[in-house]
Amino acid sequence: MNILSIYWGTNSTVAVMRDGKILASMSEERFSRRKNDSIYPARAIEACLQQGGVKASEVDKVVFIGERFSFADIACRKYTTFSVEDQIREQKEYWYPRLYEGKQPSYLDVFADKIYEDQFPGGWDEMIRFFKKHDRDNSSYTEELKDYFKNFRCQAIEKHLGISADKVVFAHHTLSHAYYAYYAATIDKSKKTLVLTAEAWGDDMNASVNVAQGDRFETLSTSDNYLGGRLYRYMTLLLGMKPDEHEYKVMGLAAYCRPEYYQKPLEIFRNTMQVDGIKFTYKDKPKDLYFWFRERLEGIRFDAIAGALQQYTQEILLEWTKNSLKETGANQIVFGGGVGMNIRGMMEIGKLPEVEDVFVSPTPSDESLAIGGCYLKMHEACKESGRNVIEVNQPLENSYLGVSVTPQDLKDTYAKAAADGHKVVRTPELAIVAQLLTDNKIIGRCVGRSEFGARALGNRSILAHPSRRELVRVINDKIKCRDFWMPFAPTILDESADEYLVNPKGFRAPYMSVGFETTDLGKIHLNAALHQSDQTVRPQIITREANPDYYDLISEFKKMTGVGALLNTSFNLHGWPIVQTAEEAYQVFCKSDLDALLLDDGLVVRAVPRSA
Repeated sequence: MNILSIYWGTNSTVAVMRDGKILASMSEERFSRRKNDSIYPARAIEACLQQGGVKASEVDKVVFIGERFSFADIACRKYTTFSVEDQIREQKEYWYPRLYEGKQPSYLDVFADKIYEDQFPGGWDEMIRFFKKHDRDNSSYTEELKDYFKNFRCQAIEKHLGISADKVVFAHHTLSHAYYAYYAATIDKSKKTLVLTAEAWGDDMNASVNVAQGDRFETLSTSDNYLGGRLYRYMTLLLGMKPDEHEYKVMGLAAYCRPEYYQKPLEIFRNTMQVDGIKFTYKDKPKDLYFWFRERLEGIRFDAIAGALQQYTQEILLEWTKNSLKETGANQIVFGGGVGMNIRGMMEIGKLPEVEDVFVSPTPSDESLAIGGCYLKMHEACKESGRNVIEVNQPLENSYLGVSVTPQDLKDTYAKAAADGHKVVRTPELAIVAQLLTDNKIIGRCVGRSEFGARALGNRSILAHPSRRELVRVINDKIKCRDFWMPFAPTILDESADEYLVNPKGFRAPYMSVGFETTDLGKIHLNAALHQSDQTVRPQIITREANPDYYDLISEFKKMTGVGALLNTSFNLHGWPIVQTAEEAYQVFCKSDLDALLLDDGLVVRAVPRSA
């Protein structure tokens, strides 16, 4: 069975599965070059089908994620175009009148200037009129709107690929997170597994407790009042950063605040949502998540708010997890949903004595929904046909699910680089590249298939010596243009992981999705690739099987330096999607102070060394 799964929303993403194996998964932002693009992912669909070798006529089932459709957000391209000022305007002109003044403003009237009608499949003016007419409570929850936008999505895929509506099904948002968390994970599925999901919102719920073992999957509890994901969103805005994009900055900032300084905001957070068994309740329920907290947090330092928020998030996660472990009798955990991107939270869950294994698959936020939809619908198909789901649904082998650089793209890039006066070395030996890294040069690597999701795992990465602290400032100031407090991450050879990481339970970490404390040697060898305050890391522990060429490069570097790791950060400029093509990689090379660019069969070395 060939399944095409589409998440059309925040960072629209596509996946293609054949008989239980994920062949490709890509986000539209990589093609549109618009961060978190929410438009219909036409180019990602076409690329995934091509990469998977599946023709549109061979698609047996099209899965759209979500019973509901966030039409207003997509019509305004909110997640792509809204600035911090627009986000505050949303609070003042839409939410405050609704929640505090008893008014019912129309979202599309408030943001009439942001509506983008020139989107596929067309007819947006008609849809806007329908939305305003039937949107009785200014949400997309009414049955009329649900049915209308399901039909709209059917029409879109038929117009795009000629696939009829009778092949289209819809997958529940939260269940797609849960099935992704379970089936994508390389865990022992003969063991009872606790499957947790937590996020801001999705199909009338935002948290779930599930238990899985073999091909049995049971949902024990769902919640619609989990605060964590949305709280992080609005505290990000309150701190002057962009919601749904800069939460990771707040997480990075949190560790810099000492506990004695964040006790006051922590008590404010603690007095709101609390854990009640495997559900949630409120001591003092906020009327909203912006104005309510802004009033109470006024005058409190920014780093204290960040530190308190992270501590509160961890406390809630740990209590909820412990209760869920007790309820299910499981000691193996997988986690899905946007809260799973909280690396420190996942680390603390792993420390619980009840936990024997914790595994978080790559990018468990909404980008993973398309893959989760594939797993969910294949699970259902196997149950209907009597097939063993575990023998069909295959875990992800790696996250290299994107496109490869084309020969013509390489040829054109080498020609451009040579014309610009840079040195081009064809088929360079690994020792040449490793020596550059040893000499404190910073290299962009664009090789093989691109990664799915938010983490660059070697194929679209900027690489550097992980022990050289002085390189952090160079990368921050002259290449990435990122905030000084944000940590980088290392790729660590599997043979070196025990030397650098405190990992008594032997957790696998192939996707930079779980944090670790570091050993004394790790603090030295990974000095530039760990959090400068708490000395933790979110590593990619790499095996040669996962990425032979990248593994061999790090091994060569280890021969020269004794360090079995590299500093690895995503290959992009701040605020832009990760590069996809050699042309895009070369553009970043030209606009930054990268020393060299490594491509599939060639190396471009900057003609004039970067400034000191």
